[in-house]
Amino acid sequence: DSGGMMASPSLRLASVGRHLLGRRLVERQRGLSSTAAAPPPQHHVFNQVPALEGGSLLDGDVALTDAVAKMCPWSTEHVRDVASIAAESATHRLAEQANFSPPTLRTHDRVGNRVDVVEFVPAYHEVMRIGIEDAGVAAYAWTNANRGGSHTARSAITYMLYQVESGTQCPQTMTFAAFPSLKQHLTSAQAELGWLEKLTSRIYDHRDIPIGDKDGITLGMSMTERQGGSDVRANTTVATPVAADAVGPGQAYLLNGHKWFTSAPMSDAFLTLAYTDDGISCFLVPRWNWRTGDRNHGLIFNRLKPKLGDHSNASSEIEYHDAWAEMLGEPGRGIQTILLMVQHTRLDCLVGSAGLMRRCVSEALHHTGHRQAFGRELQASPIMKNVLADLLVESEAATVLAFRIAESFDKTNDPEQLAFGRIATAIAKYHICKRAPQLAYEAMECLGGNGYIEEGPMPRLFRQSPLNAIWEGSGNVICLDVLRATRTTKGALDAVFREIRFAAGLDARLDKFVDAIPAPTEDNARRVVGALAVALQASLLLRQSPSQVAEAFCASRLEGGTPRADYGTLPDHVDFDFIINRGKPSQAPKV
Repeated sequence: DSGGMMASPSLRLASVGRHLLGRRLVERQRGLSSTAAAPPPQHHVFNQVPALEGGSLLDGDVALTDAVAKMCPWSTEHVRDVASIAAESATHRLAEQANFSPPTLRTHDRVGNRVDVVEFVPAYHEVMRIGIEDAGVAAYAWTNANRGGSHTARSAITYMLYQVESGTQCPQTMTFAAFPSLKQHLTSAQAELGWLEKLTSRIYDHRDIPIGDKDGITLGMSMTERQGGSDVRANTTVATPVAADAVGPGQAYLLNGHKWFTSAPMSDAFLTLAYTDDGISCFLVPRWNWRTGDRNHGLIFNRLKPKLGDHSNASSEIEYHDAWAEMLGEPGRGIQTILLMVQHTRLDCLVGSAGLMRRCVSEALHHTGHRQAFGRELQASPIMKNVLADLLVESEAATVLAFRIAESFDKTNDPEQLAFGRIATAIAKYHICKRAPQLAYEAMECLGGNGYIEEGPMPRLFRQSPLNAIWEGSGNVICLDVLRATRTTKGALDAVFREIRFAAGLDARLDKFVDAIPAPTEDNARRVVGALAVALQASLLLRQSPSQVAEAFCASRLEGGTPRADYGTLPDHVDFDFIINRGKPSQAPKV
């Protein structure tokens, strides 16, 4: 040894021992790995429920298939295609990615130029493409307007896609709803830009470029302000003509003010409200000035809203600093101009909520049909049957009412149907959208702890469920609008009662319930609007649905005053098995 020292025998022995022990451990591990053909028992997963994916969203949804067959049979093949796309596992993965990676606002580029761009993940754009190009959410009603039932067909599409990814439905809804306002109020010079053609092209082009360079566009709406909310007459945004001698429809203005909620801020243009000397007026505000091709630098995005749900969709706060815009419609008639758009977005609120309710019930049926507890499927227990049947009755009542409202949009040439649609849209929006959160919660409870886990769909559905009751007028605003319609729309309330009384004599409980509805006032508006909605649903179910469904609804919603808020309280004589087997998706076992 160069150092003149040698390791002691005991150290050498310890070293050899460690070497032998290590070699034996390696050999033992190799032996274990070669003989362990199966994982340990605790790794075996059983009695868990597969995802409700594949097949078709038409499976088990008799109310939807009946509506399409009755009102728009020509659309059946397209509706079936959309139902399959919406059920695909790949579509569900896109929806998850769009929600778990929410949009972000980039206000400036790398050298400091203001850009105000909202960036989305690719999954969001693909879901938007599916909706606009494959399904035709924004255009289908207008491109098929010469065929009876085009709004019903489009509502069927919206109803299904809302079940999969709700946030992307917002910009598609607003694009659809802007069409009638633009068609009615665009000047000939404005129309030359091709607004209507681009809105209905079924081309999704999310590039941030001038409208003139695009074949397909989306439109948004920007109405409310910090101090006023739904009271848009309290707005403070003002519009000044660019040229003092060029005022009125189609003329250029500069806007100054702010908006508290502007959803889908990457829309190519927005309908907004601002005051002129003539009063509150409607304007088209583009991201790019379509006359010059320059960016509309006066359109400033302050931030994106951190919302409870609807995470895939961006909602923003904006400011106008000499933002370039053109007047749409007559000066001082802005609210009337934009309300035509609002009426159509309200249709999608109630249709979307009905679709969300159906998805929640489908998840509950699917889970309880596969999951076992206490020696049997959850769905086999009488107490669970009562809950599921009650949820199905609520969902079907929402669906039949939603499609009756959609049908009224197909018959606007009939003054009575126009009056009915004017008031019944608000009535149905109030009721269906308010019922959605409670139903979503009850369906979530059917899944137990698994329903509360973010890896499944129920938390996202639950967070989405309150939105439509708030958007486009919360409960009090909607009830006041119903009162307004009774005063300003001739025959509106009579049309509602006429629709209800088509079922006169079919069930004494409904006749008694209707006779007890008082004249609407502001004091009782919520009670009356809710009662009218329930009466409409009962009338439709009695005329369209099997007697077992109608009986369950009338026995639980018309007797004993206000229905209980909790589900699973149907009377004992209700045929639970019939209702459940009729309404469950094909992937769920029969009871």
